[in-house]
Amino acid sequence: MSLSAGSIPTHSTHHSRHNFFEADSRQLGADVVALIDQDRKREMQSLNMIASASYAPLGLRQIEGTHLVNRAPMGLPGRRSVANSEELDAIENLAIDRAKAIFGAEYVNVQALSSTIANVAVLRAILPPDGARLLTFDELAGGHVSHGAMRHITGANREVVSFGVTSTGAVDLDQARDLARKMRPHVLLAGPSSYPREIDFAGLKNIADEVGALLFTDIAHVAGLIAAGLHANPVPFSDVSTTSTQKTLCGPRNGAFVFAKERFGAAIDAAVYPGLQGPAASNMIAARAVQMEMITRPAFAQLMRDVVANAKAFGAGLEEGGIELYTGGTDSHMIMAYTGESWTQPELVAGLGGYGVIGNAMRAPGQAGEPRTAFRFGSVALTIRGFDIAEARTLGREVAEILRAGPSASVDRARLRRLKDLADAHPIPSFVD
Repeated sequence: MSLSAGSIPTHSTHHSRHNFFEADSRQLGADVVALIDQDRKREMQSLNMIASASYAPLGLRQIEGTHLVNRAPMGLPGRRSVANSEELDAIENLAIDRAKAIFGAEYVNVQALSSTIANVAVLRAILPPDGARLLTFDELAGGHVSHGAMRHITGANREVVSFGVTSTGAVDLDQARDLARKMRPHVLLAGPSSYPREIDFAGLKNIADEVGALLFTDIAHVAGLIAAGLHANPVPFSDVSTTSTQKTLCGPRNGAFVFAKERFGAAIDAAVYPGLQGPAASNMIAARAVQMEMITRPAFAQLMRDVVANAKAFGAGLEEGGIELYTGGTDSHMIMAYTGESWTQPELVAGLGGYGVIGNAMRAPGQAGEPRTAFRFGSVALTIRGFDIAEARTLGREVAEILRAGPSASVDRARLRRLKDLADAHPIPSFVD
């Protein structure tokens, strides 16, 4: 369609457009910025104990806000389908090389837009298209929905069998071995989503090798502990591993790392893009490159030590308040607390949320393996804010009192004030200008 003489853009039109693209956030969307500011205040006054949550450092958030938000070149470094990607190739190669060095991987993909997408892509890449058999760590026991749950795409049109935990809460390797010998799975998949103990990935590797299966380890919840030397690293002996960028890695959300043996690299690359998503934005990959350097610093290792110490202290406080813990404790940042059958899951979320304590209501195995209501807590976010073990233990006792009081109890105004004061005393570092 041709422009008429009267429709030719004028200087004032160009000027208006220039102002439109240079307007700051408040000029462009004051109503949304006001809501963001309100949420920021709410977050500062809350005690974020979501096990999958952390606070991204200011520097990583700044990198995600650079002009690279406009760049998403298709393809891989050195094999782009667009020009002018030299710096972007260098950035992505930095992210890949640093991740390889830290986790001992032969191959790394940094383009998946979430660890769930990464899990879907990996299974598409390494499982046969028909008749696939998958042996997984049971979701009730602490596995993830993207590990083959029937209500998730990873379980669709596949034979999926799950193993659980023993009566003491240990991963049941004997059950896993028996099931593996019977079903001869193509892939054995495990990772802790709501399981607070260290999984014996080496023991699972032995089982996988015995039956000729591939081992797929999901380390999303423990990757930061692995980087800090606080958890055994399964990446070098796993056929494939995945992790998200947040949780114990303390990076921005919406990203993933895939680690694998080199022979699976091309298939995984293709399964991620174009198999499941468009090209990943370069600002996210740049943040991952810096994140991989950040987690090698001594300050990060100390943070992870404090994270584990605070989780143990919080769990001890819960137990002192009469609350039973799934597996009897924790080896990580995560605590699973049985809450009693008087609480429903929505009541748990709302009841603790009324005190500013934020986490997830879930289920965990009880006696004879029957499901019991539980609440999943995590210590990463509060540790970033500067909580020490004494404060974590005190918080555990306070939360125990809330749980024991039950869903019909009115809010204890004195306790609410104490918890709010505790939050106010620990501002979120990356939120402070």
